[in-house]
Amino acid sequence: MSKASFTSRRAPIHHYVLAVLLGAILTIAVSVLVGASNPGDFWLAAGIGALCSAYPAMSLGARVFVSNNTVTRDAHGGQGVEVQWMRQAGAGAFLDILVATIVIAGVLAVGRFQVETLPVLLGLVGLSALDAGLRYLAIRHRALK
Repeated sequence: MSKASFTSRRAPIHHYVLAVLLGAILTIAVSVLVGASNPGDFWLAAGIGALCSAYPAMSLGARVFVSNNTVTRDAHGGQGVEVQWMRQAGAGAFLDILVATIVIAGVLAVGRFQVETLPVLLGLVGLSALDAGLRYLAIRHRALK
């Protein structure tokens, strides 16, 4: 590789500084919010909040300021077979959940049942995740036979 390819793969120094600053600001903000939510043990809660948020905050800073200069994008990255399997599974699960929602709404309307909406919605979300996951596994199993 030429020297130019090495230097073009590095982000400017001020991008790294900005990444660390963004990470520090977000970490401090989260730790203050967590500490404020527990005024009896403010410093303990703030410390735990800082420990839990430091890595994600610094990673976000690196993603925002550094990775555009250091990561090469794959032009065909969204065309992998796994992505196609997930799209197929998601499309099938969407139709299943749409039909299930219509049937549930019809049964509730005709039967004049009174139910809480939150458990029904959470059940639909769980059903959709389970449906998409099972469809993905079935598509993957058929493709890898």
